[in-house]
Amino acid sequence: MGQRNHTTPPQAADREQRSDESRTRILKAATRIFAEKGPEGARVDEIAEQAGINKRMLYHYFGSKENLYLEVLRYNYNKIYTLSKNAIDSADEPRVNVARAIRSYFYFLAGNEAFVRLTSWEALGGGRFGGKLFPQFFALIELEFDDIIKDGIERGCIRPDIDIRQAILSVHALCLVYFTQRNIVQSLWREDMFSEEMLEACLQHILNLIFDGIFI
Repeated sequence: MGQRNHTTPPQAADREQRSDESRTRILKAATRIFAEKGPEGARVDEIAEQAGINKRMLYHYFGSKENLYLEVLRYNYNKIYTLSKNAIDSADEPRVNVARAIRSYFYFLAGNEAFVRLTSWEALGGGRFGGKLFPQFFALIELEFDDIIKDGIERGCIRPDIDIRQAILSVHALCLVYFTQRNIVQSLWREDMFSEEMLEACLQHILNLIFDGIFI
C-alpha cells in the first residue's frame, strides 16, 4: 500500500490563509473600536465595516460581540507574552533580562494606545471580561520570569524572599499608570510626556525602582 499524502491541498491552504487574514483584520478593527467606545458602546456593524468583512462572517468566526471582545483581549495579551518571552535570553544575566523585558512592555504600551484604553475600560467594568483571561496570561508571564528569579537567587544577586507575583504586578502598575494618567499629569511637566527623552527618563525611573526592590 502506498503512503497517504498528508500535505494540505493548495485550495484548503488558501482558504485557511484567507480565514486567518480575515480574523486578524477583524481583531485589529475591533481593538480600535472597543478601545474607543468600550465593550458596551461598540457596534458589530461598525467593526465589520472597518474590517471590510460581512457581519455574518464576523459572527461565524466569533459567535457574539462578547466573544469577540474576549478574543481582542486575548489577541493583545498574547502580543505582550510574546514580547516578554522574546526579551529573555538564558545566556544573559538576570539584570539584563529583567531590564529588557520591562523595556519591551513599556514601549509596547507607548506604541499601543488602544490597549491602554482597553485596560481602562476593563477597570471601569470591574474586570468582567479580562478577569476570565488574566489569570492564564499572568501565569505564563510568571513562568517566564520564574527561571530568571531562581537564577538570580542562585547567583546571589536577587533577594531570596522576593514575591514574583508582587514584582510583576508592580512593573505592570508602574508602566501602565504613565500612559493611563498621561493626560491628567502632563501639566506637571513642560516636556511632552511622549517625547523620546521623557519616555526614556520614565523607563529608567521604573527600572531603578524595580532594581532597588529585587536586586541585592
